[in-house]
Amino acid sequence: MNMSKTKLMTNSLKHRLEVDGVEIAYVQEYIYLGQLVSFQARQEKEVARRTENAWKSYWSMGDIMKGNLPLTLKRKLMDVCILPILTYGAQTGSLTKHQKSTLKVCQRAMERSILGVRLSDRIRNSTLRSKTQIADVGQKAASLKWNWAGHVCRMSDERWAKLTTEWSPLNVNRRRGRPRRRWRDELDAYEKDWPQKALHRDEWKEGREAFALQWDDHS
Repeated sequence: MNMSKTKLMTNSLKHRLEVDGVEIAYVQEYIYLGQLVSFQARQEKEVARRTENAWKSYWSMGDIMKGNLPLTLKRKLMDVCILPILTYGAQTGSLTKHQKSTLKVCQRAMERSILGVRLSDRIRNSTLRSKTQIADVGQKAASLKWNWAGHVCRMSDERWAKLTTEWSPLNVNRRRGRPRRRWRDELDAYEKDWPQKALHRDEWKEGREAFALQWDDHS
């Protein structure tokens, strides 16, 4: 156990904990396996991290993205290097419309940068996409979630992956206003009996595209 990287988080009472004479510190949030773990506004902060990291990756390849190189090369870099950053962890997340929009705005800004056009040029999003032919970040994220939902439903109930995906924390007081979105809410809204359909792998794969198309510019 690396004590310098070991932290404690709790939504209940804190109790002093020592391991080999070293006290483990409590934190409000923590980065674990590339994702932010937090009890407060986790998804909002995680989306902000994704867009920030995506821009860092984009500008690390600035000579290529802004250079006089084939658009096919830039498209491949976006699909292979940038979109995986923006959609990281999408399988187990539950994004609001605002958070989805944040990811889409980030991608469109990068597409304008690649094409050398400005927001003030008022070029339609559909025109940008027809030129770049880059996969849509929203549809990519939705496809990942759809695939994962199928895997989870076909897992045994004892699998940690299933338990953690469907886990809901105890001892959390419900805040005022709209309840927090749960992982399965988007799937439930799309199709009530999706857990039964997910048991049939081939049928489930056929439904992925329709689910992903919900993430158009009007979602």
